[in-house]
Amino acid sequence: LLYFYGGAVYGGPVQHSQLQKWVCAMITVHFMKRELETLFVHRFSHATMPWYNIFKNSAHYWITSGFALAYPLYGPTYAADSPYIKSTIHDDPRFIYACFALFVYAQISNFATHITLRNLRPPGTKRRAIPYGYGFTWLSFPNYWFEILAWGTIALLTGSYVSYIFLGSMLYQMGEWAIKKQRAYKKEFGKAYPPERKLMIPFIF
Repeated sequence: LLYFYGGAVYGGPVQHSQLQKWVCAMITVHFMKRELETLFVHRFSHATMPWYNIFKNSAHYWITSGFALAYPLYGPTYAADSPYIKSTIHDDPRFIYACFALFVYAQISNFATHITLRNLRPPGTKRRAIPYGYGFTWLSFPNYWFEILAWGTIALLTGSYVSYIFLGSMLYQMGEWAIKKQRAYKKEFGKAYPPERKLMIPFIF
């Protein structure tokens, strides 16, 4: 909404830069992918979630990755005639295309790991198994890593401090999930679970 109808908010029309156009497309594709995966790929171990999670999750996405991220990104600061953009790396097509390519790689890789996890659980069951394959050699949760890589690319592309704050909050939340899930894996599978696997950042964490 801020991208297409931000004139009323910013006090006038915004001539969008190439950076803004690409970032809007990338973020839109990311969330479309997530919606489609929720409908057709993910198999959840619980049929429902606590009701308060609806408000927590909605606030997280609408406030952080929604308004807080979109307001500066689609405004005059990143517009085509902004000195923050003109004649900088953020206006360089080579940099934009390189970031886009890395983003696409992260999205495809994230999808591939989700397919691997889906195939571990037959429909209608709560069966758990140790995942192997692409991304799982060194990490227990490569899907988290590729999610981090995608949003890290957006932060790098824009240089937006809000993007880095969002990335930091994501790291914290996913880190909590990863620790909890890793503990459950080791409790269930014991010594059969690969001890060399890091949680979600290769060779680090």
